[in-house]
Amino acid sequence: MIDTREDILARLVVLAGGLPNINLADRNNSDISEDQLPASIVFDGDEETDDATDASMRLPSRPITVRMSPIVEIAAMSTLAGSDLSVLRRELIKAVLFDTEFNENIVRTGRNGNGAIRYLGCQTDPTWMRTLYGQMRVQFMFRYVLNPADL
Repeated sequence: MIDTREDILARLVVLAGGLPNINLADRNNSDISEDQLPASIVFDGDEETDDATDASMRLPSRPITVRMSPIVEIAAMSTLAGSDLSVLRRELIKAVLFDTEFNENIVRTGRNGNGAIRYLGCQTDPTWMRTLYGQMRVQFMFRYVLNPADL
């Protein structure tokens, strides 16, 4: 059984947990306390294929190309939260785009070769409280081949 989507999400949690000074790396967890900050949370994100417009007679079990867009939310609280988030964003982008495991399995020679990894952008949400709390959602796109027979 191979589930590339799950493999990608699990690897993102590992990479997000390796960012400098991160206290918590988790998946789909929106209940983070102040003492766990800075934290990086991977949210599964959306997935789409081109099959909605495919009216051909091909077998439904034939491999298809999937594009998934997970989100890594990074949260920090300090007087320099904006700068701290910028550093974490930079390190996350480098970690994901240059990760050997991703590049070998998704982009190059792995079972899902000829895929792609792209940084799509980020959205920020700074909030003023006693100290500055900020969060940033960093989004990536992973394109890979889904072979239903492997599931």
